Amino acid sequence: MLEVSILDKRWHSITKDPQSFVLNIINASLKELKIDHYKPNISIALADDNLLHQLNLKFREIDKPTNVLSFPCEQLSSECDLGDIAIAVDTIERESHEYCISILTHTAHMLVHGLLHLLGYDHQKEDEEIIMKSLESKILALLEFEKEKYGR
Repeated sequence: MLEVSILDKRWHSITKDPQSFVLNIINASLKELKIDHYKPNISIALADDNLLHQLNLKFREIDKPTNVLSFPCEQLSSECDLGDIAIAVDTIERESHEYCISILTHTAHMLVHGLLHLLGYDHQKEDEEIIMKSLESKILALLEFEKEKYGR
């Protein structure tokens, strides 16, 4: 089951129906990755910089907000719990302007990025980054988002 929590009302100014937007992105991503039949449990929090700053400090010891954080479940269970994703509206808006891309496109990218982290993908090493970026681009193209350069 996918659960979306809208913790900051500004998400409603980005898209009329933030919950449907998120569910469409995640479901299409799961389908493209050919794991939708598992019906994984994922919680997604549409939050703000304040929350992501707190989480980033607590779990990564980084004293600043970030665009997206993923918290994979420690152990996969028969319930197919994958974990949690949190996204900060402030950082998404700021980066969208900085990268000259739409807020919706950047949000979609960060949702896909967060999902891939839940599935064990990473970008710490160059070969891992190539694989992860390739999957992100493939999924975003499938979702018909413009091909734009995605910065970090």
